[in-house]
Amino acid sequence: MIIDRIENASRYYPLGSGIAEAFEHLINNDLSGIAPGSYSILEDKIRMLVFDSVQSNTDRVTLEGHRKNIDLQYWVSGSELMGYAPLQSQTLLKPFNEEKDFGNYQAEASFTRFEPGMFAIYFPTDLHTAVTDEQYNSNVRKIVYKVNIE
Repeated sequence: MIIDRIENASRYYPLGSGIAEAFEHLINNDLSGIAPGSYSILEDKIRMLVFDSVQSNTDRVTLEGHRKNIDLQYWVSGSELMGYAPLQSQTLLKPFNEEKDFGNYQAEASFTRFEPGMFAIYFPTDLHTAVTDEQYNSNVRKIVYKVNIE
């Protein structure tokens, strides 16, 4: 997992062309007014998800994980707490959904507050979840890039 601010994005371009292309798309496009939904950015390699929500999740022990994608998550507005745990031998709560590249795991997490201008990169070895930031409960606009690693 990587946590940083968008002004430092170029430091992470060496992680791979998919990460660099996702950052370039994020930096070079005004995404503040784009409708929530899913968008193909680069064929089957990069997909962008746009979320607008009022956080109400309080589940601090169910974390998600992926096998085929890296998540690059960027906060446009609002504040969330993001939980993280390294994938080890945690219990998979339901069979892994290969089609959606998604699994829910039971895990103890450590939490970090994310605010506008911050991003996180979650690799397939990183479990993560978003929960309500009760101190700054607000509307959240988040952009998530799914970068395929296959």
